[in-house]
Amino acid sequence: MLGIITWLVDVLRSEWLILLAAVLIGIVVGILLFRSKPVTIVRQIDLRDLSILWTKDTTKTIHISELSPLWREDQVTVDKILSAESLHHPRAVEFANKMDQWAFFEKFLNQKSVCMQILRLLDQEGDCSSVVNVQGDVEGTWDDNTYRLLGQTTLLDHSINVAEQVVELLTAQNAWHVIPDALIAALSHDLGKLESLRGFLYSLGEHPLASGRPLAGMTGFQELPKKEEILQAIKLHHKRPNGLLGKTLKRADQLARQKEMEMAAVSHDGKHDDEAAAEKNRVPVAGDATAASMRATAAIYGNEEADPHEPQKTEVPELVDISNWFDATGFIDELKPYINKMFGRRFMAFSMPDGHVYFQVKVLEEVARKQAEKAGCMEIATMALRDEGMRGVLLAIVHRLRMEKDIIARGLIKDNYFGGYFMVDRKIGKPIKGYYTPFHAEAFGSIAEMERAKPDMLSDIIRVAPYEGNQAMD
Repeated sequence: MLGIITWLVDVLRSEWLILLAAVLIGIVVGILLFRSKPVTIVRQIDLRDLSILWTKDTTKTIHISELSPLWREDQVTVDKILSAESLHHPRAVEFANKMDQWAFFEKFLNQKSVCMQILRLLDQEGDCSSVVNVQGDVEGTWDDNTYRLLGQTTLLDHSINVAEQVVELLTAQNAWHVIPDALIAALSHDLGKLESLRGFLYSLGEHPLASGRPLAGMTGFQELPKKEEILQAIKLHHKRPNGLLGKTLKRADQLARQKEMEMAAVSHDGKHDDEAAAEKNRVPVAGDATAASMRATAAIYGNEEADPHEPQKTEVPELVDISNWFDATGFIDELKPYINKMFGRRFMAFSMPDGHVYFQVKVLEEVARKQAEKAGCMEIATMALRDEGMRGVLLAIVHRLRMEKDIIARGLIKDNYFGGYFMVDRKIGKPIKGYYTPFHAEAFGSIAEMERAKPDMLSDIIRVAPYEGNQAMD
């Protein structure tokens, strides 16, 4: 009996051992079956395959360090395209190398990229002239000699010249943070002159407006925080810009033009001396792209708003310092050819038997620009056609002529004005209002000779009197 019991105990013990062994084996098998698979680091993946992971409801583990080489290699490709290696013109390559060395670009890589895109465009197409001769454009008002001299500078060279002046001006002010944005404005301020980009705005004489369009479409420009300020500086670089960026661009453009004039004058062949002398004594002809001819009043006698600066301006403009370029005697000599000359059916100045000569104010502006150009003062010469600063220039000129030569008819205009409205009575028709600067005729020679030289249309004028505000007019 005892033996049977012992046998049963041994059997049960072995079954428990077997069961325990089975359980242990099951656990081991379960661990082997359900354990996590080892993470496989993807050494290379195409962007196409990567995009599939993002667009499908599936996941895949990719270490960030494996993706960064893709971005770095892509950036290297962009840098190579926008580096000096992609340029051909020596001046463009030289400037690109300077950009690589300038420390202020380290934190402004987007601005540098835009600058390189502009430089590449100028490298490809910038061998065209840096000046325009379109009616209505400020550069269209320059005389032939100035236009010819500045026309020797290519658009590429002029743009880089302005950019270099920008760096000098802002460096002197320790305004390093402004330089990257200012360089974009400098390099692109005349892009509208490129032949491939000339369009409607260019044909209207608005090359600054035309320049902003290609810039706005360049990669990365729309992401720039100062994009609007850059475009505004370009738009107003021949007018009165606001802010440090805009004012710096205008000044840099003027300084660059002055240096270009000096360089062109030094290299100017002597064969053009006679042409320059002829230009000095040239009388403008109808159709000239000059401020005097192209901005003549629409009506023959100036019965529209005759002056773009003075009408409806009640405040007295601030006098501008003209001492470094203005010559009173030379100025008077330059005015003489306009007296009693007809430009088609229009006139710019006329004499009267009572001893006065009346000049449209645009003549004074025309002569002032020419005199400033000859003296190398491009700040005055490049003023926009309706620049408010010209009012101060004209007032300073009239003030000097009044004080030094006493040739301004004081009793006909107020001392703080450079002109006034007058009623012009004719033999036939109602009186016509015009805006003129009155001079004493003796400064220009014999009044009798001037009267004899009058064309029939001007001989039709019988009286000129200050406008009182209540006369009937055409």
